[in-house]
Amino acid sequence: MNQAPANLVLGKRVIEKFKFGFRLVREYSPLLFPSYSLPPKRFVIFGKGRSGSTLLVGLMNSLDQVHCDNEILHNLVPFPRLYIDACASRSQSLVYGFKLLSYQIKSVQPIKKPQEFLYNLNQSGYKIIYLKRHNLLRHALSNIYARQKQFQYRVGQIKKDTTIQVSIEDVLQWIANSERLSEYESNLLQDIPHLSLSYEDNLLNNSSHQATIDKICALLNIPSMPAKTNLVKSTPSQLSDLVANYEELEQAIKASKYSHFLQSADFG
Repeated sequence: MNQAPANLVLGKRVIEKFKFGFRLVREYSPLLFPSYSLPPKRFVIFGKGRSGSTLLVGLMNSLDQVHCDNEILHNLVPFPRLYIDACASRSQSLVYGFKLLSYQIKSVQPIKKPQEFLYNLNQSGYKIIYLKRHNLLRHALSNIYARQKQFQYRVGQIKKDTTIQVSIEDVLQWIANSERLSEYESNLLQDIPHLSLSYEDNLLNNSSHQATIDKICALLNIPSMPAKTNLVKSTPSQLSDLVANYEELEQAIKASKYSHFLQSADFG
């Protein structure tokens, strides 16, 4: 009997386990030394994707002595709470932050008690910034747009065709899912101190960016300074310019329980 295929499979498994062990040591190595330290000021940007979190990360990273990671828990990691501290300890800045999307603690990471997880995070020095998006119709279209096109434009890039054709069923499903996720987020943060911000009030208009950064700096008890970003809005302000089948969408939304989102959907 030829043992070569079986030995080959076994060899691959051994190699994969070795690679996994090496990654563990590499990723968590800062915590292996008794003298490891964390930046004195820490924060987490928490909420749903497509709510302005990438913009807020960019604004925070434009400040001196601030380093804000993106979605460090995007992929499954062992010991996510320790992994957060490992990422923070590698930062050379006085202020460290990262972005945490709610679905990542709900569905991606092995976190059995998410409210306790966030509470522990807050109690250990991570200030929580809860970023919401009020208009869930615009939020749904932003998600659909991102999947059909691209996420953001940077200053100087040429915009391509910005219109999308949408499935009415998909839009309604996105809104319903976002509603449930919003309720999940609110329940998690019910008894946890946090700074509540919204895309519409704090990030949509460039004129509100500095005041938003001032609020966050006050939360972290650090001096504020001018913030800037090279990201520009990727979707048209008017829904009729964004959605190719806008009339069909408008009629469907008006006939649904989400009709109130039409009132503020433009310029959102």
